[in-house]
Amino acid sequence: MVGFVSGLRWTWEWAASEYDEVPEVADTIARLALHVGPHNLMRHEDAWSRDPQEAILASAYPLALWFASSWWRLHWEPLPPDRVSPTVEWRMAHELAAAGHGFVWPRVLFAADGQRMRIWAVASRPDARQSLRYLTSLEQPASVSLDDFAHGIEALIAATLERLDARGRRENDLRALWDLVSEDRANAESAVYRRVEAEFGFEPDEAPEPFMDAALRLRGILGPSLSEVAAVYGKGTGGPTEIEALIHAPGVSGKPFDPRPSGSASTWARGSARPWEEAVQAARGIRTALGNTEDPLDERVLYDLLGIAAGEMTSWSPAAQRTKAVLVKPLSHGRYRFAPRRGHPTSRRFDLARLYSDYLLPEATRGSWLASSDLGTARQQYQKAFAAEFLCPIRALTAFLENDYSDGAIEEAAGHFGVSPLAAKALLANNAILARDGGDGHAQPSRYYPI
Repeated sequence: MVGFVSGLRWTWEWAASEYDEVPEVADTIARLALHVGPHNLMRHEDAWSRDPQEAILASAYPLALWFASSWWRLHWEPLPPDRVSPTVEWRMAHELAAAGHGFVWPRVLFAADGQRMRIWAVASRPDARQSLRYLTSLEQPASVSLDDFAHGIEALIAATLERLDARGRRENDLRALWDLVSEDRANAESAVYRRVEAEFGFEPDEAPEPFMDAALRLRGILGPSLSEVAAVYGKGTGGPTEIEALIHAPGVSGKPFDPRPSGSASTWARGSARPWEEAVQAARGIRTALGNTEDPLDERVLYDLLGIAAGEMTSWSPAAQRTKAVLVKPLSHGRYRFAPRRGHPTSRRFDLARLYSDYLLPEATRGSWLASSDLGTARQQYQKAFAAEFLCPIRALTAFLENDYSDGAIEEAAGHFGVSPLAAKALLANNAILARDGGDGHAQPSRYYPI
């Protein structure tokens, strides 16, 4: 789960410094603090006094330079797929410590999900041998709007440039870089180009021209759905070639429908709810329309909702090598070509439920193609939450378990509802019924930090 907060805010108070190795660094020494909602992520104690301090004494210049250089990847490159550790290169573009220049920065990480900026923070270890020991941990990632994030970073960069102007240093690397970023942001075509680059994991102008030509062609075909698979097939993989293969993969044709009364479609496009909350409401709405709010869902019902002939799907076999994502091609007259990633009946049910949830989203949001992957985007969060609640309603699951949350009981319940034990445990954890650490029931903040 992610804690939504009102915004991101930097505070600074310029200070004198004897640091003279890099003039721009010396001229922008300040007492800095980073606030995310009610949390001050730079609250710390120093190694000598052990007194808590609300701001660190450091230079704003390396911070501003790092945010400017990472601007596009911060905004558009999501977390890597589930169970894939971020690379050092990914961390350099998303983790605050990469600002460097010899300062001790807090352990803070930023990763956008396509709708909002998610922010992780972990306090320093008690035995950390550093001049500063940071005190703030977020027990779960915070989330701010992309606009709030951008405004906070813009304010820091603008203040740093103004400080350098006042010190007679108008020409500097930060100004040159920020001018380039600003020009790209102001041009719609350039902004799309930079976004696609970032989604595939490239720095500006790093991707080979043939790669980007193919990627932009895919953007024209897939629309928003490219964002759901680009990072899966990003830098260091087959990239657009592998995505082309997904587009042309064989599958089973179906014509899905929404059984709910008209006017109850998703409000996703208006951003009125958290993705998983809206997904749960959508799942309950579909079950209510089907007249089955808590009982296990017969597989044939799911096939009917997708407009797929049960015999065709049960005889379907995925490719020998499981793909890392799924693209569902729109056909004529409201039909789609479905190709689940996994062949095991329980896994296939979950995959199909996810794809059905994607169909329920407004086309203005998802485009004409459906897409499913293991990325942590808001759209994939929606899919996973919908599939879990649709196949295994939390109220029915807890009633079945009768306060017995042992592995054996959960495995039996998972079999009853036709989901995996892992999915049942995740559902219980997401509803704060099981501790995420599976241990003593106390949240472990470091477990929420994806590195």
